[in-house]
Amino acid sequence: MKLEVKNLYFSYRSDIEVIKDVSFSVDAGDCIAVLGINGVGKTTMIKCINRIIKPNSGEIFLDGKSTLYMNGNEVARNIGYVPQGCEFVDGSVFDTVLLGRKPFIKWDVTSEDLEIVQNVLYTMNLETFADRNVNALSGGERQKVSIARALAQQASVLLFDEPTSNLDIKNQLEVLDIIKRIVKSQKLTAIVVIHDLNLALRFADKFLIMKNGTVYNYGDESVINSKTIYEVYGINVDVIKHGEFRVVIPK
Repeated sequence: MKLEVKNLYFSYRSDIEVIKDVSFSVDAGDCIAVLGINGVGKTTMIKCINRIIKPNSGEIFLDGKSTLYMNGNEVARNIGYVPQGCEFVDGSVFDTVLLGRKPFIKWDVTSEDLEIVQNVLYTMNLETFADRNVNALSGGERQKVSIARALAQQASVLLFDEPTSNLDIKNQLEVLDIIKRIVKSQKLTAIVVIHDLNLALRFADKFLIMKNGTVYNYGDESVINSKTIYEVYGINVDVIKHGEFRVVIPK
């Protein structure tokens, strides 16, 4: 599903614009990394895309259809969202992930819903946690449950707000590999807010770099260069090739 964001503006107060004229598009099968310093509006932008908050102006289109004319359930069927620092009510991991099927459940849970959850738990290497209380897990494990719940939603567009923030390096690589593999195999669209430039360079197809609430640059890995990083982050770096990946090294 193609996602288009056009001329997006948002302010929490009338005199402070957090998002200013943000426009970009993402094709099906692409993973987009959203980069920029803290407080630049990355989280606010994806909340606007998911209609958690209402933009002051601008539109979001899914395959040419404006989300302004979709009800909440239709948005939930098309867009999955993993926020920072998820909180869960007490319940098993299985039941927590099953909540991702809520937009599709009419009267009762079906065998298809249960099978989807089982498959997602297997994909996320969480099948041995299925019966455990989600709030008895570590922060990193809960983060993986949150991602699994979004995958169970089977939405065409997936929004992730710092999905690797509570994970060790092994699980960071595992989770990003799973996201990329699912996006490619199922032709989904993923937008991932992330701070680690080197992790972004390992998995993303394109890079949306934000500065002062708007798009500073958007494109393939060539936009991640020493000039851009200095102008956005204020630090001097070298960007080198190591094996098959480009790597950012602070000076």
